Amino acid sequence: MLIGLDLGTTNVKAVLTEPGGRVVARAAAPVQTCAVGEHGVEQDIEEIWRSALAVLGDVARRAEGTQVQAVGVSSQAGALQMLGPDCEPLGRVISWLDGRGRPWGDRLGDELGPEWFARHAGHPVGGLTVGQLLRLREECPGLVEPPNLIGFVGDVIVGRLCGRRAHDATSLSLCVLYNPKLGAADPDLLELLGIAPEQLPELLPARQAAGGLLPEVAETIGLPAGIPVSTAVHDQYAAALGCGAVHSGDVMFGAGTAWVLLAVADRLAEPVAPHAFVCRHVADGLYGQILSMGNGGSSFDWAVRMTGLDGAQAEELERLMASVPAGSGGVRFWPFLTPGPRAGRLAGLRLRHERGHVLRAVVEGLAMELARHLRSLTDAGASAARLLMCGGAAAGTVTPQIVAGVTGLPVDCLLETEVSAVGAAVVARCLVEPTANPVDLAQEMSPPSRRIEPGTQAPTYRRLLSEYLASLEG
Repeated sequence: MLIGLDLGTTNVKAVLTEPGGRVVARAAAPVQTCAVGEHGVEQDIEEIWRSALAVLGDVARRAEGTQVQAVGVSSQAGALQMLGPDCEPLGRVISWLDGRGRPWGDRLGDELGPEWFARHAGHPVGGLTVGQLLRLREECPGLVEPPNLIGFVGDVIVGRLCGRRAHDATSLSLCVLYNPKLGAADPDLLELLGIAPEQLPELLPARQAAGGLLPEVAETIGLPAGIPVSTAVHDQYAAALGCGAVHSGDVMFGAGTAWVLLAVADRLAEPVAPHAFVCRHVADGLYGQILSMGNGGSSFDWAVRMTGLDGAQAEELERLMASVPAGSGGVRFWPFLTPGPRAGRLAGLRLRHERGHVLRAVVEGLAMELARHLRSLTDAGASAARLLMCGGAAAGTVTPQIVAGVTGLPVDCLLETEVSAVGAAVVARCLVEPTANPVDLAQEMSPPSRRIEPGTQAPTYRRLLSEYLASLEG
């Protein structure tokens, strides 16, 4: 048996899987985010730790005496936890959602330029972690200085499990401190930030165990002492393993609060957009490029509220959208509801339109923006051969069909909801079978899916996509 632990922003989850990938038990525990002033978001590492122990203990009990062989760890990235020399927390976790460091990161990004950051960190702008470290250096003198340590949620929890703080390249990359060409933290960037390399967690390959489960932790959660614990892997790359996005041309598409793409390639490329993150994939010889649309489920939730459908079941929302033809009867949506250079808008409304037209138009607008992001990839020479869709919307039929029709690509909808935790279980199996190819293990353990083809709506959506793209050029 294998355990995959996923340290999410609002929930900590664990799955117990058989070596072939079948999930036999799952557990979840919430963790809180705390608003600090206007832009601050913090968390409590002790609450995250308690939740991790709770879910690990829960699935361990479900093993029913069967030997658990390893624990893999997936984590949110960029959630900063300053530590003292003995790894004791110095204050609370500064969430990746925290915006207080943005002015510092933006200033450094403007000073050095996007090309410098793209070359040194695989991301054209300073990034939130960079800004937070600069902010702390100014506002809290001495906090970022040695012998204090710089930690992140994933490596801190790994350290408590096995006694060795460690994360992999995917985690450090989303902190915007990793140089994908060097395969290490960028020395020039660390020097600019005044950070000594030894202050950071150890950087290990995902296939190398961080250590064995400590006896006192093992006794608390009911697992065998000494079983291998993985380094912390970024949750998006763990999800890529968990859904089988392990071939060049695969594009994992997470349909959550923000729609996020992870495009897999067999070569290291430059970031295709200012918000893109380039990194080495967990699987050998592959690379990933992450692009977040910033909007997604949040836009659909907005539409649900605006149409008075709060509390409606998913089946009812599906029925309303399915009752409307492709093109939503002329209603169009531009999905830019979060702060940015563009403004969102809903156009084409007439008295004859009903709530289903608005809901479908919002999903169609999101799919248009998804197709625009995919075009950024293909224009840069990357391949996009198939979409692997995960997240809540993947369970429906209307949204995947719209996405397939707009993008012109087949969409494989994952039937498993906890793909990051399943990916962490794949990492756990890599520890048990160190000579196995992670691509083979990911394929063997990937959950079942259903394929949606573009269908007869594709010609209509091809025309609407051309109009959408032209509207953004004006």
